[in-house]
Amino acid sequence: MSVPPHGHGPQPGYGQNGPSPFQQHYGPGGMPPQPGPRRKFPTRIAVLIAVAVAVVVAGVAIGFFTFGNSTSNTHASDCMHIEKSGSTTTTKTVDCTDPGANVKVAVTRANRSGSCPRGDYYRYTTGGKNRRVLCLIPNVQQGDCLSGLQTATTTYQKVACADPQKNAEIVKVVPGAKDRSACEGSGSTAARWYSDPEEAICIKS
Repeated sequence: MSVPPHGHGPQPGYGQNGPSPFQQHYGPGGMPPQPGPRRKFPTRIAVLIAVAVAVVVAGVAIGFFTFGNSTSNTHASDCMHIEKSGSTTTTKTVDCTDPGANVKVAVTRANRSGSCPRGDYYRYTTGGKNRRVLCLIPNVQQGDCLSGLQTATTTYQKVACADPQKNAEIVKVVPGAKDRSACEGSGSTAARWYSDPEEAICIKS
């Protein structure tokens, strides 16, 4: 009886059943292992995440309108920039030396139904929960030129006097004026007067 060389067992002959290549790669049965059932993302968690995202987006929007355009901390002697684009009017408190500071707060009223003192004030009601009334006057000096100045609007802007959009020039500012007669003889075509603080603004259009 012959003994096969060391390390070599008997080889299967032709037609003998050896291990299937499928069994070699995938184990008994010859089929690849099937993945387990997918874990479904709980619907409740998805809804909660969607709500949280919506709250964050809303908070950002509210923050922008509350703080970006807030006039809740505006006081007398502060200046504002008011601008209109289409049907939207934007306001913000700025330094009075800012070229865009077109109005100054002369008087504030805590009650939104409050009235302004005697004079040609622009009456502006702030938004938000604690509404107030701001009594505004033009933030101008002698020699300033304006574009878009009209009787009942605060959205005029300061421009260069050579600007073709200019429609008004401030020819004189009279602090302490008792009435509009302080503008007589100044070459102005219109005058605005305010009782608190007393001041006349002489305008040539």
